[in-house]
Amino acid sequence: MTRHLLASNYDAYERMLQAIKARGDIWTISQGEYMRWWQKRENATLRIVVADGKCTPSSSLKDAAFEKYPGEFLKRPVVSCKKTKFSGEVWLTIDSTLEKKELLIELLKREGILNFQVAKEGEFLLSHDKVGALLEKVDAKLRKRGRLFETDIAAIKQVIIDKLAERGLPLLRIWYHPKINDTIIKAVFSPRYDVDRAITNLARIRKLEQKYEVTSTLYIRAFCPFYSDKDVQALASSPWCSEIGLHGEFVRNSQRYGDEFSAARAEKEHLEKLIGRPVTGVCLHGGELTSNLSDDTLDALERAGFLYDTTTGLRYHFPVRTLVNGRMRNVYCLKHVFGDNKVPPTRDYARNFYEKVMEKMDKVHEQNGVFVLILHPVYFGFFSYLLRPKNFTMIVKFFWNNFKQSPL
Repeated sequence: MTRHLLASNYDAYERMLQAIKARGDIWTISQGEYMRWWQKRENATLRIVVADGKCTPSSSLKDAAFEKYPGEFLKRPVVSCKKTKFSGEVWLTIDSTLEKKELLIELLKREGILNFQVAKEGEFLLSHDKVGALLEKVDAKLRKRGRLFETDIAAIKQVIIDKLAERGLPLLRIWYHPKINDTIIKAVFSPRYDVDRAITNLARIRKLEQKYEVTSTLYIRAFCPFYSDKDVQALASSPWCSEIGLHGEFVRNSQRYGDEFSAARAEKEHLEKLIGRPVTGVCLHGGELTSNLSDDTLDALERAGFLYDTTTGLRYHFPVRTLVNGRMRNVYCLKHVFGDNKVPPTRDYARNFYEKVMEKMDKVHEQNGVFVLILHPVYFGFFSYLLRPKNFTMIVKFFWNNFKQSPL
């Protein structure tokens, strides 16, 4: 509780929002909004036609930014390639006999290299002898959850670059992020709120975010001892409310529902009923008294129908899925980079908090990635939270009940 008393997130948060918005090329958006963009990008078409010494890319994706790799963004969708003798559409062909072709498809989508097909032969063939060993490395690192595989993806891209270069062609792809008002977005900043207790602090926080045109994801517990169903409904009906995700407690609630999947489904359905709209995102509550993460959790998330999970602090720069029995999981893992609970509760908390976040933002920007910042509403004003009689009553009741249940 000492951390809550000393924390002063509000002023430090406003300072970082000012700095991030001033950069001009950082998209400040909720996780759900970003994931909808990511899926549209993955499912978009990319057509590259070569004729008369020119490469012309086109896509079904609105706000797509075309990049001539590496780092040349096209102001006009045309690239000179006078030395090529190739003409027609450029299709990368994934060998249909490739064992981990689903993983290769996932990686190509991640990289915005969407002009691919699956067949036994083709002009630009990606076969086992060229990419098989690299895919094995990526798969092994994904299973270890946290191991970076950027060098392996770079090696796969180099295979493609070399194949295209043999015919005098460049690598053209769709950039990771959209082009907004003619600005190429270089990174994403996406705040996440773990609403364990102080749901009443959210109005002031969202007012600040609206000032800087920021949307965020508010993770709400479905069955919470610190706020009621009516409180959640009031939140969802507020005009300032942004995306609502589930702050899951599947391990704890599995005691009530039988297993983690049943608990995940019950929590998701209950929250959706309260707010009147789908819940696609989840992060697991650390728990006042128990952990809510087990070996069965990821399966429970997938079976319950979640799109993305921001629980684990993975080291990947973009949304990532894992390969299971030859298929990609339906749930994307979206890494978090830092949280306010990682800053020591000292008198210099606000300054340290600001400096740490901006340091992390710089690193994410260098990698053109997505920064999910974990915030706790109670840190934005513990006294204002306690000064509401209802909040004070609930927190006293919670600790009294657990004190009575604790063994002597």
